[in-house]
Amino acid sequence: MNPAPKGTPAPPHINSPSPVLVWGAQLAGTVAIAIVIYLFLGGRAAVIQGVDPAWTRFGLLGILLASGPALWYVRRFKATLDADIAAAKARGGAPDPQRRRELLRKLSVGGALCELPLALGVIYLLAGGELRYFVAAACVSVALRLSYRPFTARSR
Repeated sequence: MNPAPKGTPAPPHINSPSPVLVWGAQLAGTVAIAIVIYLFLGGRAAVIQGVDPAWTRFGLLGILLASGPALWYVRRFKATLDADIAAAKARGGAPDPQRRRELLRKLSVGGALCELPLALGVIYLLAGGELRYFVAAACVSVALRLSYRPFTARSR
């Protein structure tokens, strides 16, 4: 609901969620999805039939390579986080609405990139791969998600 009078746009910072809340929800969602997949697909036979067993040798390598885009993008995210923290300090603790929107956008893009190893782990599991590699993919996704925490600036 728009608390502003008719014809006056609401200030953008009123309706925008906290980056920490968004990040926490993303992290919880990643863990919940991994647990559900583990419980429902962990003990099943291969769903995708006809996959060459030699392909499964490269499952872990593929999972690790899938983390590359998220690792590359975290630098852009951290630069935006630093700018948002600096703008908030300059404004006496109030976030700059434009910088905050940019931070939330980059947090969303980075969050999607963090899911790539988990997605590849699911494909690997569906193709008859080992369950331990799926667990490794879930751990890699959670570790990547932890690198996108929006409450610490870049260390110098």
